[in-house]
Amino acid sequence: MTASLLWKRVWRHKVFYLFMLPGIVWFFIFSYVPLFGIQVAFRDYTFSGGFTGSPWAGLKYFQQFFDFYKSEEIIRNTIIISFLKLAIGFPMPILLAILLNEVGSLKFKKTVQTLSYLPYFVSWIVVVTLMQRLLTPFGGPLNEALSLFGLEPIQFLYNPSWFYQVIVGSDIWKNIGWNSIIYMAAIAGIDQQLYEAAKIDGAGRFRQIWHVTLPGVRNIAIILFILSIGSLMSAGYEQLLLLSGPPTASIGSVLDVHVITSGIGEGRLSYAAAVGLFQSVIGLILILTVNRIARKVSDVSLF
Repeated sequence: MTASLLWKRVWRHKVFYLFMLPGIVWFFIFSYVPLFGIQVAFRDYTFSGGFTGSPWAGLKYFQQFFDFYKSEEIIRNTIIISFLKLAIGFPMPILLAILLNEVGSLKFKKTVQTLSYLPYFVSWIVVVTLMQRLLTPFGGPLNEALSLFGLEPIQFLYNPSWFYQVIVGSDIWKNIGWNSIIYMAAIAGIDQQLYEAAKIDGAGRFRQIWHVTLPGVRNIAIILFILSIGSLMSAGYEQLLLLSGPPTASIGSVLDVHVITSGIGEGRLSYAAAVGLFQSVIGLILILTVNRIARKVSDVSLF
């Protein structure tokens, strides 16, 4: 395609490109311009020298991180927590969307949707405060209910035995409603004649879900799964910082918290940038790898 022909097609659809312009500008300013700061990871950054005046340090700070005696533990914890969130949390919005699609009462359906969306808009500080009130062994509603059955109070928070359950459970509770929106939109777009044909063939509700609904959301689920794989090295900063304490430090220390505490808390900006860049590179490699596998296996991919 020649350049003149390309510009003619762009001009023909100028209104659509105009709608895209704010998004393009946003990504350019907040996603591409900051890439200039990546060089901090390779410099002995000082405020007086800035991005370009600070001396080059090469791979010094990457070496410092891998020589750090807790680096393997931090990477392992990040992968375990992120994997649990992905393995358990990823199917939940699909399940919620399918269940809501099967609800006959519109009023009940809208009520459940609203209640499931609300936690997404609440900050982790509020969520953790609420969890502390609900899960405390000193008069918390959950432990009070356990005592009615003659069970001893349980210290759910900052307890290594319950750490993963609390982390994954709170993450699902907070995000399940919002993440289900795109699946509900995909289900709404399924041709209703497919359900009618399934009924004629004698398929019940479960078989309709298996043979019509799930294939209808399959492509969307694969694309979102590929995108989710990119965050496998990012377990979440606020949640882990607030829900992890000294008793759970050995299993709750993750890369996100390490980057923030090193960069902001200790002022080691170059070191924090190096660790953050390491996260991003691994995430990019994972996305490219899974995207290629998905394209070969299912013919569905991001690019």
